[in-house]
Amino acid sequence: MDINIGIDITTIARYVIPALCFIIVAYCIVHLILSKAPKITPACLVDELTGDEYLITNWETSIGRSNACDVVLNYPSVSRFHAVISKHKKGWVITDTNSSSGTVIGNTKVERTAVINDGDAVSFGGIVLRFRVK
Repeated sequence: MDINIGIDITTIARYVIPALCFIIVAYCIVHLILSKAPKITPACLVDELTGDEYLITNWETSIGRSNACDVVLNYPSVSRFHAVISKHKKGWVITDTNSSSGTVIGNTKVERTAVINDGDAVSFGGIVLRFRVK
């Protein structure tokens, strides 16, 4: 006498796979809600003439004349997307994004990327700002 329980592999898979998917999605949602973004060393650009301070709190901060930039410098000599300051393992790095008037650290023109240190004077199209790590 053969006893057939009536449960085959497709019936099991029909319930197990959606249950596993639900568990995985629930775990991902809980992890995203509870985890916090890693903290970076906050920095800023300071206009010593006006006292304006532009905070840099992201891994990458865009600088330019466009309102889409994180730091907006509304001067005609500044390109719409002038430069990007980013945090790397070796420290802070500034990248000139092919701006028309260039980016200068101290007296050195940034050709593509350069390391930027606390206290460096950075010029974006003639607008000089002091880089500060807080």
